[in-house]
Amino acid sequence: MFAYADDLQTYTSCTASDQHIASSRLLSRVADISTWMSSNRLKLNADKTEFIWLGTEAQLAKISKTPFDVAGQAVMPVDNVRDLGVIIDSKLTMESHVQSVARSYVN
Repeated sequence: MFAYADDLQTYTSCTASDQHIASSRLLSRVADISTWMSSNRLKLNADKTEFIWLGTEAQLAKISKTPFDVAGQAVMPVDNVRDLGVIIDSKLTMESHVQSVARSYVN
């Protein structure tokens, strides 16, 4: 788990066949984080919560796109996330990040 100011990230790894075990592990961590936040008069913002599956195209094809239930809200998996200004895509190609940087130089 990594924390940056008001941003928290948690990670786990698994094979495609162990997706449900990894999902349970992550949801347990999120529940622990939410409990800690509540005890400190903070609230987990499910609207800003994202999750991404990383892997090869073949591995990702085996993964269910079932949403996670975070604080009673369905959180769908996304194809891209931003981590400290870098756009990471599910296949780790960096295409989205390169396109974003290139667009910023054109404008």
